[in-house]
Amino acid sequence: MSASLVAALERSNIHPLWDRYKRITPVAPQAKDAPMHWRWRDIEPFAERAAKEVAIEDVERRALILANPAFGGDTVTTQNLIGAFTVLEPGDKAVPHRHTAAAIRFSTRADGAVTIVNGRRCEMKEGDLVLTPPMCWHGHINQGERRTVWFDAANMPAICALDASFFEPGTRQDERFWEVGTEGSSEYRFPGDAARRQLAVAERGKDGARTFRYTRNGAAVMPTLDLYLKHIDERTRATRTTWNAICLVVSGDGRSTIGDQRFEWSRHDVFTIPHWTWAAHEPRGASAELFIVTDRAIYERLDLLREEIQ
Repeated sequence: MSASLVAALERSNIHPLWDRYKRITPVAPQAKDAPMHWRWRDIEPFAERAAKEVAIEDVERRALILANPAFGGDTVTTQNLIGAFTVLEPGDKAVPHRHTAAAIRFSTRADGAVTIVNGRRCEMKEGDLVLTPPMCWHGHINQGERRTVWFDAANMPAICALDASFFEPGTRQDERFWEVGTEGSSEYRFPGDAARRQLAVAERGKDGARTFRYTRNGAAVMPTLDLYLKHIDERTRATRTTWNAICLVVSGDGRSTIGDQRFEWSRHDVFTIPHWTWAAHEPRGASAELFIVTDRAIYERLDLLREEIQ
């Protein structure tokens, strides 16, 4: 192999394949991030501080984003996805805006909160899921008497990696945005009680757990986000996939073995499953439920889905 030829090629901004093909075509995916676990008991004090110290009128969103240090300080939870908790005090209004990224809201302690999506009023009772599809106007309001908190997820890292992000702010003064009804809200809202009923009658999957997939016309709810509710009453079979996942503990306690790490989790904890990383879950008690946000829909559309089960 001629080192002088390689050097000459590189000076001319030409790279030879023969000395770097393994870097260009790896034999298998290698996630840059290790699995991460955030405990709700650690997050909650920060949510309380944010509610007291950050005025909603001064910020776009009062949200706490879960950041994985593997991404060098970038605001990323796992590749392609972010997870967060948003906090509203009674009477707070989070200003309307819209963006290219697809996002969701899953109600944890949000009774009294409402999300307005494209002129539709979406209640946020415990376990409810609210979608904010790309470029849909959306804003939030706490009409209750207590602080509200919910879990957010979005694929902003994927959109930014493609440099395809557009963002359009709304105005705080437009009161007409909030004066809407619930007609048509079923396009954006999945009630938690209905999802749990469907989960209860779901057949066990290949991993041994019951899983409910949120769908529209038999497909993922949005072209780039795929969402699931999983009921775990025994140890699942270890699985690895080409897509990434953020898991929110909806109920119960349990443990997960992800790669070479083991997490003991409780209600409202959040943990990640990086792509092509073995993961298995089990309850500590009778059962537990996980809400799972994935970028599976991206990989499906690109014909890059692969799954292995031990």
